[in-house]
Amino acid sequence: MENKVLATVNGIEITDAILDSTIASLAPERRSYFESEYGRKQLLDQLVSVELINAFGTELGLESDPQYMAQVEQALKDIKYSFTMNKILGTITIEEDEAKEVYEAHPERYQGQESIKASHILVDDENLAKELITKIISEEISFEDAAREHSSCPSKEQGGDLGEFGRGMMVKEFEDAAFAMNEGEMTKSPVSTQFGYHIIKTTEKKGSEPQKFEDVKDEVMNKMLQDKQMEYYTKLMTELQEKFPVEYKK
Repeated sequence: MENKVLATVNGIEITDAILDSTIASLAPERRSYFESEYGRKQLLDQLVSVELINAFGTELGLESDPQYMAQVEQALKDIKYSFTMNKILGTITIEEDEAKEVYEAHPERYQGQESIKASHILVDDENLAKELITKIISEEISFEDAAREHSSCPSKEQGGDLGEFGRGMMVKEFEDAAFAMNEGEMTKSPVSTQFGYHIIKTTEKKGSEPQKFEDVKDEVMNKMLQDKQMEYYTKLMTELQEKFPVEYKK
């Protein structure tokens, strides 16, 4: 494809290739706009403006300005550093087989979150809570009916059902009691929290079984890649300090 010259500013050519590379460097959410015919024209105008200002900067003698030249030198160092790092770290890769070996050797690192399903009855009076516990145990009333009749929590409409939740989602006193019980078990005494007195029944428990490799593959590979890159970087720094003179001034 011909690299068409789109504009010339003070002898400097702005070509299709320059415009394309500028668009490619943009963030994806901005890139799509400038890929349109109108967007390309707008970006071309911006590039022309840049070259006009740069030409004026040359006329002002910036190349002999010490502050400007110091920033140019630093910018070149930063670009060189970035390209060099990309070049050396880009050669480091992690294969899926390597990641699977690490996953299988350390299953404890990839546990799923422990969760439960529970229901509760919330009341303001401790004696009422004790009375309801007695009635539920003696089967004078079902847990669900007691919740609908006495609970002050909106969950009473579902018989006290709070659904599924993990650790850290409920107040500590409630969580400790709910997670300590087996499936189908109910607290034998009211659990006091800042909200009142709870009668809690744990209806289902899900353990922290290991997650499938496919579900955590990207996480495992990214972590291994970061570790491998850091290990290489640390080793490289030691080698380079032996190769190139380094002297710290006091």
